[in-house]
Amino acid sequence: MRPRTGVFLLVSLTLWGVALSTGDRVCHLLAAIMSLMMLTGIVSVIVTLFTLKVDLTSARKRVLRGQTVLVKVSVRKRSLIPVSLIEIDITSPQGLNDIGRITISAASMRGREYRYTIACAHRGVYQVGIRQIRVTDVFGLFSFERPIRRKGLRLTVLPQVYEISPIQIKPVDDGPQGRIRNTDDLASPSGVRAWQDGDSLKKVHWKLTARRRELLVRTFEETAKPDVLILMDCAKPDFLASQIPGMEDTLCETALSCAQAQLRAGYQVRMPLHVSRPTELAAQSAGEIQQFQNTLAFLEFDSVFPFEQVIMLEMRRLQRTGALILLSSSLNAQLYDIVTRVRALGVTVRYIWVSETEHEDQSLLLQKMGVQGIICSCINPWDESPTAENPSSLKSRQR
Repeated sequence: MRPRTGVFLLVSLTLWGVALSTGDRVCHLLAAIMSLMMLTGIVSVIVTLFTLKVDLTSARKRVLRGQTVLVKVSVRKRSLIPVSLIEIDITSPQGLNDIGRITISAASMRGREYRYTIACAHRGVYQVGIRQIRVTDVFGLFSFERPIRRKGLRLTVLPQVYEISPIQIKPVDDGPQGRIRNTDDLASPSGVRAWQDGDSLKKVHWKLTARRRELLVRTFEETAKPDVLILMDCAKPDFLASQIPGMEDTLCETALSCAQAQLRAGYQVRMPLHVSRPTELAAQSAGEIQQFQNTLAFLEFDSVFPFEQVIMLEMRRLQRTGALILLSSSLNAQLYDIVTRVRALGVTVRYIWVSETEHEDQSLLLQKMGVQGIICSCINPWDESPTAENPSSLKSRQR
């Protein structure tokens, strides 16, 4: 109950007491007027609350993170009894549990249309709708609210994609330990040639070698450019609750941008996602980037596997992988050991670390990675997002 309502009710009861005790007509009249005001206020609020018609419409159901969506709110009052104020609470994806409000002082029987702008701060799928309606009578005595359970608009906020430079993979990368990577299609033999240092024994043509008494190896048609494996740390970032959405946005958008850059450069891209419901994205051309964008918009960071274990699980794929791109908000000695081990296999490795601050320990690990030939990048999720117009905001330190 509002303070004003309590005072008004107390005065009304006092007047009724005086009127009934003394029989004074003036007190009877004043008490009756105040009671009528209270009755009118209650009836007007209840009737308006249950007869008010509110609809939401929007021309856009899919937007990029950071964009705004214009929502049209149609309000039609179907009660003749006037009220002073109508408040409509709208759920929106502006932030965590954010609620917008539209205040209407005079609703029309014919209906009026209001425009409400929603800012989409984070990627994801949101239900934009009316949460509740609050109505206040003309005397300001009563204000009742009613929750609305109708489904609203389903708004999909997609991660952004920006321009970054792709990793150029050499057909033969000898790596720190002199390993020669296999770029031949073993299903398409094309001829034979003399043995060369570094050739695999599996390619030796033993029958022809015995016949000619010369060590000969089979040659094969060269395959397409080697594929690129992108691994993203899908465990919940160990940060404050208010910082987690920004960290997750940066991880998804950086992974998406890396995938687009490699696809445009002509490489095949695979992106396994180790979450509670594991899935894997794969594409061979830049025209397929939409499936990456759609999946990353829905992605929940709920993996139970530490990133070190995820990399170890994917080690079996590295035989046919030309480059490995790793994205994580973590950087420790164990990750350093695993990443350098992968690099020693002859795989081109890029490690993208998403963090707000760079401590001395992590800085030292980045320097050591650079010495090992690993491309190291550090991204602050609260800096301006890298774009085609501002590619330098991706802070890459290649050593």
